Amino acid sequence: MIWLASFPRSGNTFFRNVLFEVYGIESSTYHKDPNRTLDDDYQKYAVVKTHELPTLLPKKYRDCPSVYIIRDGRDSLVSIAHHRKDIVVPGSDFFNNLLHSILAQKGSFFGGWSENVRQWTAKADIVIRFEDLIEDPLREIEKLRSIMDLPEPNKEKLPNFKSLKFGTPKYGGGKGTKFSSTQTKLHFRKGKIGSWKDELPPKLEKLLWSRNGSMLEKWGYEKPQIQPAKVKKKVLIEASKLYGFDNDGIKRYLTELVAGFSIILPYLPEWEVTLYDGRSMKRFDNGEENSLEKNNPGREFRGKEDEENAKNDASVFNYEHFLLSIKGTIKNTMPDGLYSRLSEYYKRGPFRKFLFNIRTNLLGIKFRKVKANFFEQLKEVDLLHIPLPQHLTDMKKTKVQKLVTVHDLTHQFFPQYHTSTNIKLANDGMKRIEDDKAHVIAVSQSTLNDVQKHYNIPSDRLHLCYEAANDVLFHPAKKKDNIDWLRKNYKIPNGRYLMCLSTIEPRKNIKNTILAFLELKKENPDWDLILLVCGKKGWKTEDVFQDTSLDHKDIIFTGFIDDFDLPYFYAHAEALCYISHYEGFGLPLLEAMYCKTPVLYGNNSSMPEVAGEGGIAVDPNNISAIKESMYEIVTNKELRKQKRKAAFHQASKFSWLKMALETLEIYDKAIANK
Repeated sequence: MIWLASFPRSGNTFFRNVLFEVYGIESSTYHKDPNRTLDDDYQKYAVVKTHELPTLLPKKYRDCPSVYIIRDGRDSLVSIAHHRKDIVVPGSDFFNNLLHSILAQKGSFFGGWSENVRQWTAKADIVIRFEDLIEDPLREIEKLRSIMDLPEPNKEKLPNFKSLKFGTPKYGGGKGTKFSSTQTKLHFRKGKIGSWKDELPPKLEKLLWSRNGSMLEKWGYEKPQIQPAKVKKKVLIEASKLYGFDNDGIKRYLTELVAGFSIILPYLPEWEVTLYDGRSMKRFDNGEENSLEKNNPGREFRGKEDEENAKNDASVFNYEHFLLSIKGTIKNTMPDGLYSRLSEYYKRGPFRKFLFNIRTNLLGIKFRKVKANFFEQLKEVDLLHIPLPQHLTDMKKTKVQKLVTVHDLTHQFFPQYHTSTNIKLANDGMKRIEDDKAHVIAVSQSTLNDVQKHYNIPSDRLHLCYEAANDVLFHPAKKKDNIDWLRKNYKIPNGRYLMCLSTIEPRKNIKNTILAFLELKKENPDWDLILLVCGKKGWKTEDVFQDTSLDHKDIIFTGFIDDFDLPYFYAHAEALCYISHYEGFGLPLLEAMYCKTPVLYGNNSSMPEVAGEGGIAVDPNNISAIKESMYEIVTNKELRKQKRKAAFHQASKFSWLKMALETLEIYDKAIANK
């Protein structure tokens, strides 16, 4: 047998059909996809197609003769993105598919285009360019005579892409394959040379060339007109939230931004990005093992400096743990009314500032040195990125160009849901944005509109950059898993459930969700349906459940849910109820939708643009409407099926990697528009 190898979407299937139609030679396929069948006797065929790297082939057949088909990587990668969108993961997003296939993280996509080409062209007995194959198929296939016996060709049976696309080909569609006639047409797209020029987004072209340019040039493919940066662009990110104890949306945003930069920046050497986390300065080292691990507070020691940092962290942690213990003891022993009054006095009085000063002193001289170094470095950078307006208060004396991420304006629209301290910090931060002529990233169009409406910030300094959900962590495959262990750990009875997830505080509207569920159960007492209220207590929790009876066997408070467990909760739920009064974005919506779980969401702020057709919009103040939406999603199987599909399609449009790439674009604009 001989191996017929190629990177996906490089003409391999066309080659096989010509072999069959013109020469009468059947072929098999070797792959490692657990979701596809593999011929038991594939090795008995004269020709075996594969995309696997040569080092991953069965050892027994690894040294068989081979022919490799190479195609312009830009055409192959664009075609892969379409193939995944149309066939492999129907409804997935073209841009995000293309971005992932370009980066080929952790050896995905058969090692990535360059690595696949590198390994196979070093091994193959014959290398055929796709462009030559399209020009004269028989001329190229005749080259196989040097490694195998070919019968005389029947030239009259020579197929083309059009006949394969609209016919019933032996391979890639038709009888004996998994494809429908519609999918066959999608499988054989164009067979066109250079179609990438019309479909490759400019923001991805530079990344693709940085990743694959040397190999493309080696094999004679046209170099694009990419102007290399003459001077490095220096950005400093204020990232103290990475070390906070709260696992809130801002920390998630920063974590995912850092993770995205970790993947992208090694291929974009014109950028020099540094993180300031409050204790140290860490630079993304292009081309080296980077940052998330290097910036992980739980990492192993790498020397005396790290050991000193760890000791400082331990001191602060022990101090804060001690204070929290005292707070918990007081709260559990003191009447609620008295505790609330003392708590408010503590926030307004001098004690909080005094305790904060103790915390700062615990960090020692090194903290102050690092902070001084931070302000010194600000003189040399082109841009300072601050992830939260409240963090602008320390930046009054800096004249560097600033970019601030605004996640929402809850302090503006719902001050009753915030402490007076936070409202003041948020207002001061937004005023500082105006005064410093800072640029703004808004995480949704709704938030951008709100900022534009309520603050004097010109449109050329406002930028939209959507947040996302982690599509590796949140995945519909979790629905197939047995979750008895999860029910046992969280004391959840068997049966169907709706769930809501958030920090329990007034804005999230948990109270009306519970009241609607109680009405639903009152009307349908025999249903085996429960409501899971997931999340830790937040602020003004007492106000959330005032005058509400929570003593019901079908309402389960799970408390905080670990990130590892969360996808299983989502995937097995009938729906996520996220009927908030206001959201700047709404991360749980996307997390649930990535798990193919429909959502019931508030018909306000950013939620309709995030959830789209992936759920049902409802008035958060209308308990009857919330109840009806619950009834509809629980009882209508066809609607639930439709919404599950739409939810996944909508969620796939958002990507943290795309967010990181677009953030770099915004950096460019902000630096250019000082």
